[in-house]
Amino acid sequence: MTSKQVVAIIFGGVSTEHDVSVVSARSVARSLDFDRFDPVFVAIDKNGSWYLGPGAFDLLEKKEDRNVDRVILSTDPVRPGFLSLESGKLTGVDVIFPVLHGPRGEDGTMQGLFEIAGIPYVGCDTMSSAVAMDKDMTKRVLAQHGLPVVKGVCLTRWMWRTDRQEVLAEIFRALKLPLFVKPATMGSSIGITKAKTDEELSLGIESALKYSVKVVVENAVANPREIEVAVLGNNEPKASVPGEVIPGSEYYDFDDKYVNGSSKLIIPARIKKPLLDDIRFAAVDAFVAIGGAGMARVDFLVSGDGYFVNEINTIPGFTSISMYPKLWEATGVPYQSLVTTLIELACKRHEEQKTLVKTIELGKSLGV
Repeated sequence: MTSKQVVAIIFGGVSTEHDVSVVSARSVARSLDFDRFDPVFVAIDKNGSWYLGPGAFDLLEKKEDRNVDRVILSTDPVRPGFLSLESGKLTGVDVIFPVLHGPRGEDGTMQGLFEIAGIPYVGCDTMSSAVAMDKDMTKRVLAQHGLPVVKGVCLTRWMWRTDRQEVLAEIFRALKLPLFVKPATMGSSIGITKAKTDEELSLGIESALKYSVKVVVENAVANPREIEVAVLGNNEPKASVPGEVIPGSEYYDFDDKYVNGSSKLIIPARIKKPLLDDIRFAAVDAFVAIGGAGMARVDFLVSGDGYFVNEINTIPGFTSISMYPKLWEATGVPYQSLVTTLIELACKRHEEQKTLVKTIELGKSLGV
């Protein structure tokens, strides 16, 4: 009889998507196969402090029961896990399931830390996470791979502060109103605005620069339909059936996603089979282009019979209303099986990485 694997579910974080992360993590925690896995809960508060224990969710939700220890991640390869800052006790773990949306969680920073600690973790690696988190870099990689992306311009806070008139002139040389303005390194549609006038464009850039030092400005796609595809796998990724989001307002924003619930999800998306097949293929192609592993949700804008890859989310929402688990459920993979598969994929990738040569002896490598 084999022992259970200890799975650390990490959530919260110093991110504008902190609260969404907590809701997602609760859903993952409820859906673990407890015959195979023992959960350990690690909460990161909005100041960046880490806490481990059964009261981790209560801590972030500001409830009275706070049965937790302040911890740090051990980077000692023979003692993988979390060290209590008070007692020095080590809580060992076999695999980490990060449910951290947005900056300092989905952007490669955490993934790099897990790599240093030598602990398997669910989802994309450091490089692919960083690329997907940056909308400008995502567009560059996908375009080089031959995938259609919406025409856009990238600007930085320094450029805007130095010469905003030249920045605006450059935008209008390449694009025309209406335009979408997006923080380059933010998720959940936070900070995104639609500009129909010059004044709205400037205000939108100012707003986006509150969340990121880089901003992407894009042409607005005519009569777009928002189609999303879930991707699952390592070396042989698979795509789910596509789903469609019907926004409750002019476009799919943060309030639509998490506050007022006015948007509608249609699964499977009502699009013609040839286009549906093209989009599923493109979702896997985009995932491979960034070097993805484990999971991602690939979002498309469909206009007429054509499509654009809009963005890639490497730690998509896992709430009860989130598209990623719903898409897989519609494809025949229920929530608990999805969580189990993601943990298995993390361990398989880790075992594959362990076969690589990590160090060399200089004399032997030179034939001395």
